[in-house]
Amino acid sequence: MDPRSPLSSGPSRSARGRRRLLAGALAAALVGTVSACADGGDAGDGAAGSPQEQTLEPPVTVDTGPAPTVDLLDEGTGELRVLAYAPSREPLTVAVTRSATSRTTVPGSEPRVDRTPEQTLTVEGLSEPDVDGAQRATVTALDFTSVDEFRSSQFATAPGFSVTWTRSADGIVRALSLEAPATATDAARAGVEITANAVSEATVAWPTEPIGVGARWTVTRTVDDAVAPTRVVTYELSALDGDVATVSAQTSAPGAAGTLDAAAPDGGPGVTLQVETYEVEGSGELTVDLRAPLPVDGTTESSTRAVYVDPGSGRRTTYDEDSVLEFRRVEQEPAGQ
Repeated sequence: MDPRSPLSSGPSRSARGRRRLLAGALAAALVGTVSACADGGDAGDGAAGSPQEQTLEPPVTVDTGPAPTVDLLDEGTGELRVLAYAPSREPLTVAVTRSATSRTTVPGSEPRVDRTPEQTLTVEGLSEPDVDGAQRATVTALDFTSVDEFRSSQFATAPGFSVTWTRSADGIVRALSLEAPATATDAARAGVEITANAVSEATVAWPTEPIGVGARWTVTRTVDDAVAPTRVVTYELSALDGDVATVSAQTSAPGAAGTLDAAAPDGGPGVTLQVETYEVEGSGELTVDLRAPLPVDGTTESSTRAVYVDPGSGRRTTYDEDSVLEFRRVEQEPAGQ
């Protein structure tokens, strides 16, 4: 089974685990055949109750990794203030749309292309105070659809899924938990978990110092990436109006290793590959309401370009991935309409 597939028929994996598996899959392609499993899973008949009627399973905690480091580069100008997340004034509905394409080219084989067509998770969220100044931000899935009708049928059991982030006032995510409806299919669970991890990574962490428009800071975190385990996001505060901030972001992955060691999937001898190229880039702009559980508007884009060389044969394996994450506030009609 190809661990890159976001809709495999097996249990879902966190984004952190998928990064580690990705490197292993690329290496394994040079020492054995990795069979792909279909975008299967029991799609179910789509007959699920409303989110309020769902029976949820016990929460599952997802490892968020070590806390990132936030470093202020420039405090900006004008009125300076400490930006911090606060409890919601009222529920907020946001549509989160994700799409991705990856391409793996291995000598002697047809290129492998995996596409995640646009799929949208619509959630209603609230945030409330937690202990020690932290905040609990919880969203409940209202709808999960895809431009691909088959995937939409797979996601039919997602409504009612609950995701909770516990984050400090400055936005550093300390814990992430998911509660799935008892009737949820594996495809729905995987789709929600992948999106939840993407939202977690898109959460803006603020400096603890006062800042104003034009402020710049970096957020450095460790990820499960066998080649480049560090991600650095450089933020700039481009606008601030009350509790609503607009930030731009640039992502990089410095310090890529020169080699990649990975075990074969069949338990045989592993392989060591030379890393010829490994580039991770990201950019975007987000509108953040400090009283909302997730960004209310904006788009982030990311790409990975990798080339691995087998030192014994000289064969080159290439991997390219592009993904887009979009947030859009959904205005709810007044009750009774």
